[in-house]
Amino acid sequence: MRGIRVSLALLTGSTGVLGRKLVPYLAKSYKLVLHYKSSEEVFNALLSDPSVKSSLVKAIKWDFSKENLSGFINEVVKVGIPSLVILSASQYDSTPLSRVTEELFDYLVRVNLVAPTYIALKLGMIMEGGLIVFLTDMIAISGHEVYTGIKPSLPYVASRGSFYHIVRYLSKELAPKVRVVGIAVGWVDNPKASKELRDLAIRTIPTKTFVDPGEVYRLIELAKESPSLNGVFLTLSGGI
Repeated sequence: MRGIRVSLALLTGSTGVLGRKLVPYLAKSYKLVLHYKSSEEVFNALLSDPSVKSSLVKAIKWDFSKENLSGFINEVVKVGIPSLVILSASQYDSTPLSRVTEELFDYLVRVNLVAPTYIALKLGMIMEGGLIVFLTDMIAISGHEVYTGIKPSLPYVASRGSFYHIVRYLSKELAPKVRVVGIAVGWVDNPKASKELRDLAIRTIPTKTFVDPGEVYRLIELAKESPSLNGVFLTLSGGI
């Protein structure tokens, strides 16, 4: 597989609430392969940053719910094998229990669970070293009541609840070449959320601060530079 092999990072979900804020930090240190699903406007806004534009090796628009996951991986490795893989793409859902369908389960489990796990497995088996990061919300480790003011659907909770065990499993199977960690992130400020929800979030966070995306980036870098850090779930939540 030819192409860039050093300092290449893959970020899935680059136009998400957290993903879009991580991109400028990553652009300072890595050549980037950025995945997004459909948010052309947000993605183009990212490219207005000169450092992001110059660091971008490839943009991959891909719908994990419909398109072949092996095809996505092939698109990534056409430009090289990343040394850092950050799996951030996900779909939140709050469908009430009485309206849950089999199709909703299928969709959320594929997007939120199958896609990142399969990508981590297949890339991890060919990576020549480096780190895989499962970037999740706190529901992955603390259950459905961790965020005051929102109630995730049962299929959403099901699609997030296995990551602790997946990280443990892959961390053993892919070592010693590749390490695997999870990072669970609490409330990140989202200007599109209602003022009421944002105010409620701040009141319920012990530190009274939203998670700064710069903190997430620094924790990823700390994990990357810490050879013994493997198979653990780290948290940045302000104590919720």
